[in-house]
Amino acid sequence: MEEINVLKGLFDKKILSVLDILINDKSDEGLYLREIAKKSRVSPASTHRILNKLLALELINQIKIKQLKLYKINISKQTKFLHNLLKKDIRVINLFVDTIKEIHEIQAVILHGEERDRANVLLIGEGINNAKVKEICGELQTKHKFTISPLVLVAEQYEQMIKMGLYSGKEKVIWKR
Repeated sequence: MEEINVLKGLFDKKILSVLDILINDKSDEGLYLREIAKKSRVSPASTHRILNKLLALELINQIKIKQLKLYKINISKQTKFLHNLLKKDIRVINLFVDTIKEIHEIQAVILHGEERDRANVLLIGEGINNAKVKEICGELQTKHKFTISPLVLVAEQYEQMIKMGLYSGKEKVIWKR
């Protein structure tokens, strides 16, 4: 059972829904109470109560602009574990890696660049079944509404591209055989 399902079984679903919206918010400004309520499908009154609780626990920040209040997740040691559990793109990448491990020709999976509403990955190995990789990516796209764009390379191609400066951005090896 996925960790998020365990949390949903143990804790208040409304709190987890509000946290999920705040953690996966892509805006830099934050969200209004009504936006959070609408996206989480929790009543505004319950959302208000939950936000006050999260503020008291210092899990979120409140930004006041005149009469308006915006709410944003507080990035701290306290929220890091929640971020790891509830952040959708991280979970989908983990699902992708767990599935892709079954393709024995893949020797490494490298996350290339920043992941926002999508992730670019380099798959390093010999004789990788590209059709199978695309099928896995398509299933994850359909199920989780998150795009994974793979590029299949042999180790030599990857090394040459690094030397040429084609992969000079942020890279992270997320799995290696």
